[in-house]
Amino acid sequence: MSCGEAISGPTAGATPSVVQEATAMKGIVLMLLCGALVASAVNLPGVPVDFEVDDKVLSAIADDVADRLAKEYLTYMNTGVETSAFKTLTSQLAKSHSQKDIFTRNLPELEPRDSFFVCVACRSVMRVFAKTIREEDGELHGEDSAVFMKKFAMDMCRRLKLQTEEVCEGLIDSNMPSVEYIMRNSEIDSQSFCSLFMEFSFCNTGSNQDYNWTLAVDSTGEAITGPKADTPQATGSDLKICHFSDIHHDPLYEPGSLASCAEPMCCQRNKDTVQGTSEAAGYWGDYRDCDLPWHSLESALDHAVATEKCDYVYQTGDIVDHMVWATSVEKNTGVLTKVSSRLNEAYPDVPIYPCIGNHEPHPLNLFSPEGVPDDVSTKWLYEHLYNDWSKWLPVETKETILKGGYYTVSPRQGFRIIALNSNDCYTDNFWLYHSGTDKIPQLQWFHDTLLAAEKAGEFVHILTHIPSGDGTCWSVWAREFNKCITRFRGTISGIFTGHSHKDELFVYYSDEGHATAVAWNGGAVTTYSDKNPDYRVYDISAKDFGVLDHRTYIFNLTEANLTPDKQPEWFLEYEFAKEFTEDTSPAGIDKLLDEFADNPQLMRKYWRFRVTSADPQINRGCDRNCLAGSLCRASVTINNQRERCEELRERLFLALDNEENTTPGDDDDDDDDGGASALGLLSLSSLLAVALSVRLTF
Repeated sequence: MSCGEAISGPTAGATPSVVQEATAMKGIVLMLLCGALVASAVNLPGVPVDFEVDDKVLSAIADDVADRLAKEYLTYMNTGVETSAFKTLTSQLAKSHSQKDIFTRNLPELEPRDSFFVCVACRSVMRVFAKTIREEDGELHGEDSAVFMKKFAMDMCRRLKLQTEEVCEGLIDSNMPSVEYIMRNSEIDSQSFCSLFMEFSFCNTGSNQDYNWTLAVDSTGEAITGPKADTPQATGSDLKICHFSDIHHDPLYEPGSLASCAEPMCCQRNKDTVQGTSEAAGYWGDYRDCDLPWHSLESALDHAVATEKCDYVYQTGDIVDHMVWATSVEKNTGVLTKVSSRLNEAYPDVPIYPCIGNHEPHPLNLFSPEGVPDDVSTKWLYEHLYNDWSKWLPVETKETILKGGYYTVSPRQGFRIIALNSNDCYTDNFWLYHSGTDKIPQLQWFHDTLLAAEKAGEFVHILTHIPSGDGTCWSVWAREFNKCITRFRGTISGIFTGHSHKDELFVYYSDEGHATAVAWNGGAVTTYSDKNPDYRVYDISAKDFGVLDHRTYIFNLTEANLTPDKQPEWFLEYEFAKEFTEDTSPAGIDKLLDEFADNPQLMRKYWRFRVTSADPQINRGCDRNCLAGSLCRASVTINNQRERCEELRERLFLALDNEENTTPGDDDDDDDDGGASALGLLSLSSLLAVALSVRLTF
């Protein structure tokens, strides 16, 4: 519904129905909101009366509120006076968002009210920082501005009730040096910053041309005329690869401690007050926002070693836990070394090939380019990882690992592995906003390495933590990465990812819509959140190194925690070829997506395995939007190119409509991969309160 429709009212003579009454309630709230905006349209330059509520309205409101908030904060910083308008606005904003989700869910998965709040906070903070840091008379312009900057940030945390004092202070202390350096040494403005930070939402107001580069891709390859349909062929000497992803070991995990806390991660404290209650953390892990105890990782490795004899091991990142406010070089390096040593102990004679995740650095998510000062540089992490990884990798990998955390190696003739640092695309990596072009070198190296592999007749596996279609992967990077996948589709035999904590797959497409490659996501060994621990084993063709089949092993966390003195009962959850298809070529998996769309029962099976059959997920169920989101996620590898997703979604909804009985379930609480959330009445009411607080107090 647009503002014009809300203000003009319902069509004359329309007969009310239950649906119309519900729509009318939403329309009343929207009409009040639009009226507040239209009444002061002079404060919203360039925004017409007739605009869509999910797009220009939200962006305009957010920008207006952010501008008011930034101005009020600057006044407060200059005078120390808290105006009544300032108090009202910050009070309304503090009530408008959830406290935990904005820290624990990916930005594209947030509810509309949380997306609105984060957009406002992003734009207002960046405006304050830009003005006070870059302008000569700004309060933060001087070299001794750190104390003042922290004071401002902590004040905003308290006023807007972002998180606990401990979490805010920890995040501010760790991130402030890098943020200050980036702000002083870049020209990015609040609109561009927040458009990239929240790229797949209403907060994105358009692309910054400095961040829209293209990669030089070799043009000598064969023209693509159809999908890649070469099904991997089994031989008598096929390989097995074990895949462990997102271990997230928590060295402070305490069985019996509080599992439901205010912070982004729990299961560490208050054991004396909750032990023996339903709030207590389980011995083997917990479905709530908790990471992995050491004994659970050891159980996973012991079971894998005893169950499958693997020729190689892939570890696709995120060793460090989700205690994001309390990272340190000492803590992170200790966990990284402990886990790599345990992997080596489990597989002393098996080559292990790791890649880097977003949780590895201190501060969290921040991967600096070369040439920045040591106190904000990530080179310490690359040096440490090379020392840990050098027992598995040849010395030739040292140069690129130290340069940016990526490498290539050939384990045997005709076979090459390329391990990328996909944090170059991660929109939570603030160094992205320092310069978009410094993300080109690794991708160019990736392209050149693939070209050399093609000329040498090698088949390639790609290891990368963040899937390119993830909602937090920058679309320009993903677009250029996809160009490489299309160009070298004949050379690439498999892509192996992590990050999402989902047992899932992704199909890559050419610009013409032909399936070119498949990425296989290994799920996560951690239980964070609402999942059973899992690992995967792939059968790999010795002929072309394509994936023939894979098996996923899990244990049920509820059952395991009933007997803490016994090892968990790991079991084979499913075998892909038996449950879905033996044709694992890109064309075969693309056809499987069609079957998912036309057969909701098959899609529900895929969803169940995707969430590792975890009790909380199964109990909640998966409604039509949840199923569509899971299906869309499998068909999107560049997040702003969703044509295949929309086609599959439409077919799935038709199939669901034709079912006599659909599976009941609440609104998707798992993820929101399917697109922007519709604004509910509660969300509109929250926005109305904020908008009116701005209008009526200025």
